[in-house]
Amino acid sequence: MADITDITAYFAQTAFGAVYPSGTTQPSVAAMDVRVFEGWPTPDQLDLDMVGKMLNDAKQVVVRPGGPVANVSIFPMQGQGSNTYQIFDETYVVSRPTYGLTFTLVDNVITVSGQPVAAEYLTVIADDAHVYSASGSTTAELLAALASQAQTDYPQVASTATTLTIPGTHAIVVRQGGKGVLGKVLHRQRQSIMTTVWAPSSAIRGTLAKAIDVALKKANKITMPDSSQALVIYNRTTNIDEMQTQAIYRRDLVFDVEYATVELFDGYEITSTQVSITHPDNPLVTNAIS
Repeated sequence: MADITDITAYFAQTAFGAVYPSGTTQPSVAAMDVRVFEGWPTPDQLDLDMVGKMLNDAKQVVVRPGGPVANVSIFPMQGQGSNTYQIFDETYVVSRPTYGLTFTLVDNVITVSGQPVAAEYLTVIADDAHVYSASGSTTAELLAALASQAQTDYPQVASTATTLTIPGTHAIVVRQGGKGVLGKVLHRQRQSIMTTVWAPSSAIRGTLAKAIDVALKKANKITMPDSSQALVIYNRTTNIDEMQTQAIYRRDLVFDVEYATVELFDGYEITSTQVSITHPDNPLVTNAIS
């Protein structure tokens, strides 16, 4: 399910990509080291970064060889969350089943290749009346389980490591099934996310903030890890110069993000159904169709 940590992780990754478009092996867009992180900066560390100092192993303040370090923090604003229009979505597919088996059917012989993946199964419908379904850790185990189920109806049934033979049938249908992941939206909410640039000069602040602002505005709709969609909407930009005497220039980029809380659960493919049809003239008589 999508969580606020997924949202802040997206903002941090996007900001990092904007600051280091060619990766950390190349200089940042501001030609200086930049620290990008989720959360709020600690005052002592921020003060040291802005003036190019650091703590050595002895916890002494020394000059940092690389010079000042700009900071970019990603923080969900307190008291800025709100509800939004609720969409009662139907259940949807997050990820489909995967398969390790392939099969062929010739007359009454089913030949299977490969090995089953976890939760994969085969269903055999014989003569439109008998349904057998089984899984297994190996193909031989799966086919043996199917043969065991069919033994009562077809005593001559036989299985090998790769085949299942059901003599005496006039029709056979084989279907393949597996386990996927389904999702359902339980709630939607809106949260303000503040991306803050902390820089040792106004010029550096502007360079970093421009790059990050453009990157965040490139995508109005983003995909969360659970496959749900989140809307990213620009809110405001604020410069804060109250800490100039400490050589700290700050700019807040605030975006409102509307995202969903999604319940994830297992979903299995339907490989057979059974429907009872009642005769209108005689409710006691029913026909079963598989």
